[in-house]
Amino acid sequence: MVYVACLALAVALAASLLRLHQQRQELRRLSRTLAEIVQVDTNAQLTSSDFDKGLLAFVAVVNEVLEQSRKNLFEKERTEEELKRAITNISHDLRTPLTSAKGYLQLIESSDLDTETKDQYLQIVQERLDALQGLMDNLFEFMHITERKEALNLQELDMCSVVRDVLSEAYPAFEKGNFEAIFELPNVPIRRITDEEALRRILQNLVKNVHVHGISKMRVTLDEEAFEIANQVEHLEELDIEQIFNRFYIFDASRSNKGTGLGLAIVKELTHMLGGEISARKEGDMLVMRLVLH
Repeated sequence: MVYVACLALAVALAASLLRLHQQRQELRRLSRTLAEIVQVDTNAQLTSSDFDKGLLAFVAVVNEVLEQSRKNLFEKERTEEELKRAITNISHDLRTPLTSAKGYLQLIESSDLDTETKDQYLQIVQERLDALQGLMDNLFEFMHITERKEALNLQELDMCSVVRDVLSEAYPAFEKGNFEAIFELPNVPIRRITDEEALRRILQNLVKNVHVHGISKMRVTLDEEAFEIANQVEHLEELDIEQIFNRFYIFDASRSNKGTGLGLAIVKELTHMLGGEISARKEGDMLVMRLVLH
C-alpha cells in the first residue's frame, strides 16, 4: 500500500516536473518571439498552444500591450506628419502677405509714383498686414483654446438674438461679395444654457468661412434642433468632409490667402467644450455646416 502511494507520488512529481519544464520552454519561446516582434516592428502577436490559464492570460495581456503600443506609434507618426504640414502651411500663409507688403513698400520707395497710386499701394500693404495679423490671431486663439483651463461662463441665452447680432456684423462683407442670402430665423426665442463668448466665436467663424470661401449663395436657418449655415462652393466634390474641421486642413492647395484652416478647427474645439456637435455635409453644390447645442 505504501509502495503504491510512493509510486503515485513519484508519477505525480514527474508529471509536475515535466509540466514545469514544458512551461519554461514555452516561456523561453514566447520571450524570443516577443523580442523578434519588437525588433522587426511587425503586426504579429504572441500565440501559445499551452492550455495553462495563467500563461494564456499572460499572452493576452502582452498582445494588448503590443496593440496599444502600435496605436501609440501610429498616432505619434500621424501627429508628427500633421505638424510638418502645419508648419509648412503656416510658413506659407505668413510669408505670402509679408512678401507682398514688402514688395509694394519697395515700389513706393523706389518709383516716381503719383499720390493716388501711392495711396492705393499703401492700402494694399495695409490689407496684407491685416491678413498677417488675422493669421497670427487665429494661431494664438487656437493654442489658447486647446490649452484653456478656466471654466465656461454658462448662462441662458437666446440663440436667435446672438445669431442676428453675428449676421449683422458680417452683413457688409456679404453685401460687398454680392451674396444671394436667405435667412430663416424664428420670431420666438430659442434658449440654450451656454457660454456667450464661445457661441459668438463659433458663429463668427462659421459665417467668416462662408464669405471667405463661398460664392454667390448662402442660407442660414435656425430652429429648435440646430443652427445651419450653407454656402455655394466651387469644386465641392474635391472637399474632404471628414477632414474639414481638422486643424490646418486646407481645401484649396494653392490657398491664395485663404488661411491656415484654423477657423473651423477653432469651431470644433469650442463646440466640444460646450458639449455640442458640429458636422458638415454636401447638398448639391452647397456646403452645409450644422451646429447642435443641447
